[in-house]
Amino acid sequence: MKAIGIDLGTTNSAVAAHDPHRGDIAVLTNSKGDRLTPSVVGLVRRDGKEQTIVGEDALNWAVRQPRDTIVSVKRLMGRDFADTSVAEARDRLSYEIVPGPDDDPRAHVTLGGRTRKPAEISSVILDKLVRDAARTLGEQVTHAVITVPAYFRDAQRAATREAAERAGLVVKKIVDEPTAAAVAFGLHKPDGARSRVLVYDLGGGTFDISVLNTVKDREGNSQFQVLRSAGDIWLGGDDFDLVIVERIIAWMRAERGVDPAGDKEFLFQAKKAAEAAKRELNELPETYIVIPAAYRGPEGIVDVEMALTRDEFQAMIAPLVTRTMDLVKETLSGFELKPGDISDVLLVGGGTLTRPVYEAVEAFFGADKVRRNINPMECVAYGAGVLAETLDGVECPALKCARTNEYAAETCADCGQSLVNGRPVGSTGLFESTPMAMGIAAVKGAQRDVFVQIIPAGSPYPLPEPRQRTFHATDSRLIRVPVYEGDSHVASENHEQGVVEFELPQEIEINCHVDVSFNYSADRIITVRISVRGTDMVLEATPRREKPRTPPPETEQEVDSAVLREELGLAVREAQRFLKQYGTYIEQTQEMKARRDIAQAQRAVEMGDSREYKRLTELLLDDMYHQCGLASQFRQAELASDGAPLETVNAISDAVEQVKAAHRQGNTIQTAEQAKNLRSMIAVAYSERAVPTLPSKKDYGGILQVPDDTAGG
Repeated sequence: MKAIGIDLGTTNSAVAAHDPHRGDIAVLTNSKGDRLTPSVVGLVRRDGKEQTIVGEDALNWAVRQPRDTIVSVKRLMGRDFADTSVAEARDRLSYEIVPGPDDDPRAHVTLGGRTRKPAEISSVILDKLVRDAARTLGEQVTHAVITVPAYFRDAQRAATREAAERAGLVVKKIVDEPTAAAVAFGLHKPDGARSRVLVYDLGGGTFDISVLNTVKDREGNSQFQVLRSAGDIWLGGDDFDLVIVERIIAWMRAERGVDPAGDKEFLFQAKKAAEAAKRELNELPETYIVIPAAYRGPEGIVDVEMALTRDEFQAMIAPLVTRTMDLVKETLSGFELKPGDISDVLLVGGGTLTRPVYEAVEAFFGADKVRRNINPMECVAYGAGVLAETLDGVECPALKCARTNEYAAETCADCGQSLVNGRPVGSTGLFESTPMAMGIAAVKGAQRDVFVQIIPAGSPYPLPEPRQRTFHATDSRLIRVPVYEGDSHVASENHEQGVVEFELPQEIEINCHVDVSFNYSADRIITVRISVRGTDMVLEATPRREKPRTPPPETEQEVDSAVLREELGLAVREAQRFLKQYGTYIEQTQEMKARRDIAQAQRAVEMGDSREYKRLTELLLDDMYHQCGLASQFRQAELASDGAPLETVNAISDAVEQVKAAHRQGNTIQTAEQAKNLRSMIAVAYSERAVPTLPSKKDYGGILQVPDDTAGG
């Protein structure tokens, strides 16, 4: 068994391992003698045959065939096609990104006319890295430690593991990139040294921060405790390149009278030129961007010949650099830390080689704290290589056993306990924690979109035992448990990880108590366990990413999903009209939530997620009638006026105008008084007509409710 560490990067990948010829951990060279391999997969057609190429060859070929060259596939790993980040990737990238086939909602890519999972593309990159490493080391590679961004979610980590298994690897551990960088740095500390390290990791496609306590004991064993992690999944060195690309496009419009923004081949060439210009501006006050035959349009062939100064570039990327530093400050404040509490700052990733970036970090922490003893492009791979060599196996989670088992084992060889939650052990100790909370969407009182935390942020994993919360089942036998990860108390503002569904058997009462427990594996993969109190009904599953299958009708009275879909579509249109009509009277946070709910409803309609139709319809109605302050009152006034006597309609209309007038004048006291008067008139109007005051709130579509004696997150 030979294990390697792999930094599977957005732009470049690297491999490190214990080199028996050197007797130490080393970053390995690939088949071209380079220590970095571009994370690029291409397809070449010659003599009627297709050949898949990887790395530098694929990158060079991309100029000819950008639509058959897959770059930055890491951005798509484990993401749904409806994800906003995928929509942004479709605008930026040259190849085709499409929905998955059948019931798979995840984003796929098109290569050679075939639809493929991002994990399949990543497995091709991994296969290349493994083959090159085996040739360099002179032995077969079977195991690997693979790094991912700290803010990679459950589905993205699962996709990374899938890619590794497709490449024939046994995954010893999936570890956060900043943690791997800290491991690399910790090797150079003297025995007995203690540090509080902040890792500033700006790669090609993601930005991560981690704060760790590190200690090296007298025997030379290193221990790492992750205190806090944060990140931005769409911020990296690529974004610096893209601001230069935008400048090139603006120059072409102004100086050449053409608009190449929609030309995929031009964008690919401009991106490469931008990368080169960014590097040159680290050393030079000005660079000259030249792209021969950059654009071919009706006007003919157009070249790019454009100057760019360092000052211009720094001004262009200043907002991006500020975003990174704002996240640094937010991360420190989460643990009530100050810059002086950090002993060492590690700059990781190619983005940190950009002058404005490292100057901003040095200005904030002090240049004396910034460590440069390891190449920022290689330190993540180096740390992964250390872990690949020093992690010995998986420890049985049973307290009375604690046997160390082989990584490929699923159960303990001694006691038979499942090793899903077993912790990798060895001379390098890792104690990791979750950057975000994990929980479910539930109903609490009149609130329908409540995020109930089950595993709080900052929890160490793997957990010694599952975390559990108790809920109350609604008046439906089919129960849906949507799983979310995030920090907001509003479920839809967080990241949906998938859904677990279960159906109550006829012998179990509908109004029952349901226990929901979560547990994390060592790779932060979630397992959901659901049990019904007083029965032997237990369901254990991972959140389902696929589109739910519509079950056969149970009764003749069951509402057809097409009708529910039509109702949801109507609610979406009403909500859009509501925002357009009353946007002036809606607070920004309220409007943001309403727009998120509309987007989620549109995705459900697009993906045919029939189980979500009822819940999302109710959610949109709740937004319009309850959650948007004055605007909700105006919407209620519309409903109350419908069919009311003319004098009542006129009175309500006058009351609405008085509220609006007070609001325009900025008189909050008068606005509140007029709004109170309007509410009274609406209540009277409903009472006179003997109809329900508002759309029913009772049907939540099988979503669990928080009991009255249980806090709601």
